[in-house]
Amino acid sequence: MSRQDENAHIFEFKKENAKELAHMIKTLLFREFGVIYPYDKGLKITVDDGHCQQANAYLDSSIFTTFFCKENDLKLKVPLKTIAECLNICEGTVNSAKMSYAGFYDPMRILVEETDGPVIRAKIHVLVPEQELDFEFSDDNVTATCLMKTQLLKEIFKDFDASSRTVVITFDPNKLEFSTNGDVGEMIVSIPTRSLQMEKMDYSGPISHRYRLTLIQRMIPVITLGTKVILRIDDRGVLCAQFTVEHGDNKNSYIEFLTVPDDENFTD
Repeated sequence: MSRQDENAHIFEFKKENAKELAHMIKTLLFREFGVIYPYDKGLKITVDDGHCQQANAYLDSSIFTTFFCKENDLKLKVPLKTIAECLNICEGTVNSAKMSYAGFYDPMRILVEETDGPVIRAKIHVLVPEQELDFEFSDDNVTATCLMKTQLLKEIFKDFDASSRTVVITFDPNKLEFSTNGDVGEMIVSIPTRSLQMEKMDYSGPISHRYRLTLIQRMIPVITLGTKVILRIDDRGVLCAQFTVEHGDNKNSYIEFLTVPDDENFTD
């Protein structure tokens, strides 16, 4: 990056492993557009459906080869699916990506280079973001917490009855329980707290909340990418599932899904 380029851009980063970034963005693609929030310590990428669910990716500046941001109040609404396709377009395993933004009315510029291969250049139109959902999720209001390996959650998801409209998550003494009720009847998966894949479980009492299965299934892509997940439920029943994505050398990214409960007419 030249001094002239640095002066021209208010936000720019370079990452040697472009496909790694593409994989993280793909976990957020339940909507075409998302909002990128660059700041001096990294990126936050937010996607929401305007009603029931929001996903946030937190990418620390340490996972990038170079990173700088001159303004901390940037909000860039962009087509994330298009960006993911640009980052993943090269067939080789070794490629790098550079993304930059010069300011209002200018496009976001993407440069993808493959070692001894093609160079891809793209200009992405930046839109003005609408007001996003604010779940007001606070640690002070959390009533149940569970930390586990994502492999365990992956196995649980396999047992869900796809014909069920909802899934019930229950924190009970000595176990964490997931249940669906569809065409084949009720399916219950229980994990004892003594399981080796359960690292922590804390709750104030027996707690059950129902969530739409289609919303929970949006987490499947990040389950295969993450290594650990912490499930937290607040006093309103809002579920926060935060996944840890490891990059090596003690560098991590975090991807979380906030989901409102579907508790109307729900009884234990």
